Amino acid sequence: MPSNVAIVFVPDYSQKLEKVAFHTPVWLADTPANHEAAERAWHSAIEWPHISVTLFRPPAGPPSRDDWHTLLAEVSIRERNTDAIEVVGTELTPVARATFTSAGYTRFEETATGFKARKW
Repeated sequence: MPSNVAIVFVPDYSQKLEKVAFHTPVWLADTPANHEAAERAWHSAIEWPHISVTLFRPPAGPPSRDDWHTLLAEVSIRERNTDAIEVVGTELTPVARATFTSAGYTRFEETATGFKARKW
């Protein structure tokens, strides 16, 4: 079964986190608002153990090749067999496309909030 992950760079994703995390693992930029929302999600995971929220330290500006490489490596370790990643809060730059391509993602779709990358 294909596995999806969301990577969210939005500084305050608290209003949407619960709904998204109920259906897919979320990697969330660690900001004060997101940290509080993640704590609520972790509490919900007691009753709904499939909820998975991981905080990451976001870069100060647009993600560099090293930022993407590190983040994708961590995601691939924690979220095995990830076939699709939806990125929210940053655009599909040439650097992002190249880094995702080198990680095996071959199909890209820009969205109103970021982009999607798929291996199939």
